[in-house]
Amino acid sequence: MYQPDEVMVGNGDIWIIDEDSVAGEWIVNNDIHLMQSTGLLDKNGKEIFEGDIVDYKGRKAVIKWHGSYASFIYIFVDELQKRVAGWSPLYLAYFHFEVIGNKFETPEFLEVEE
Repeated sequence: MYQPDEVMVGNGDIWIIDEDSVAGEWIVNNDIHLMQSTGLLDKNGKEIFEGDIVDYKGRKAVIKWHGSYASFIYIFVDELQKRVAGWSPLYLAYFHFEVIGNKFETPEFLEVEE
């Protein structure tokens, strides 16, 4: 995952600025996915983002934003295919999580093992 110093979005384009570049650099919006930080760290001190896939006591879960509750939640991967998947607020258990990937770089982690 790449974290620029600053991101600006406008007209469908994404502009990133790094301290290493003088004038910044245009990135085509098809090449990147913006990920929102939850502001929380996993048990190893790694920042947790929306879309991350975490290990929680041997089960995989994905981090999502729940707009109705204005809160980040986690849903176990094996429950994603259910009509009504159970979920829990992220803040209740994030300190037990280990980030193992995200839905963009490791989508295979979202597949249910049978």
